[in-house]
Amino acid sequence: MSRLHFRQRLIGALLCLSLLMLLAGILPARIPTTMAVGPIARMFDSVAPQFLIGGAVIALVAALVGAWRAALALVLAAAVAFGAFAIQHGARSLPLAADQPAVLRVLFFNVLGDNFANAQNIAAAVRAADPDVVAFAESGALREVLPELHDRWPHQLGCEKLCQVVVLSKRPLNPVDPDPVRGSWQSRLRSVELQVEGAAQPVTLMIAHKRKPWFTGEVEDEDAHLVQRVNGVAGPLVLMGDFNSAPWSRPMRRMIDETGLSALRLPVPTWPVDAQAFGVPIDNALVRGGARLVSLRPFGDDLGSNHRGILAEIALQ
Repeated sequence: MSRLHFRQRLIGALLCLSLLMLLAGILPARIPTTMAVGPIARMFDSVAPQFLIGGAVIALVAALVGAWRAALALVLAAAVAFGAFAIQHGARSLPLAADQPAVLRVLFFNVLGDNFANAQNIAAAVRAADPDVVAFAESGALREVLPELHDRWPHQLGCEKLCQVVVLSKRPLNPVDPDPVRGSWQSRLRSVELQVEGAAQPVTLMIAHKRKPWFTGEVEDEDAHLVQRVNGVAGPLVLMGDFNSAPWSRPMRRMIDETGLSALRLPVPTWPVDAQAFGVPIDNALVRGGARLVSLRPFGDDLGSNHRGILAEIALQ
């Protein structure tokens, strides 16, 4: 093969790959889950920013080897798509309220159900973080160490039967429909009220561990129930948990639109843990009713889970 033929094939491959990545970043969020390709779309729409950026980078490589006109068109298409994506996410999110005093610190961590070897390390890391409230998902691996945390967080909800979502608190918890039986939640949704010092009304804290969004036939009822529960709350509300979707994915956008919740403008990438800052923010904190995020930081990179946790500091306006 001559050098010219190799160069032409390389350019063609780069341009095709760039175009495919741009389409993967644009189309999935527009495809309903109920369509035949809907479950596949749900696997892709949470990584839309990575696809758009990757497509633009590959187009730039194509420009370097000579296809600058086609590459420029693809880069412009990526920029327009990313701009539209940023505008849509910006309308559903809020920046950190860093100038406001935090009145509540909440830690959420998806432990990973078979992560028994790190139970003691997780307990030690939680003690070091010292939040007001600790919430675990897939908490079965911690069943033996939870009693060791009661000296600092004496109020517990969950793990009486199924160890799914567990909430530990320094302050008294007022359960609000703590263990719904409808749908497929199976102890993966917890709602509590906490009285915060100086606040005129209690804060509602909801912890959720949602099913994967491509599990059609199961997630629809789960989503409807979550929206109903959120819309039944008056006053400050914080919804935290593992949503198995980024805030800009189709399921999360729909939930935000139907509840008036706000995501964080720059969420923390949490999955997979090894990706660090290049991961997908599927563990999130959303707020409404005067609750604002002052900070949101990752937790537990080295604690054996496939997720990073999130530590939220919350203010009340």
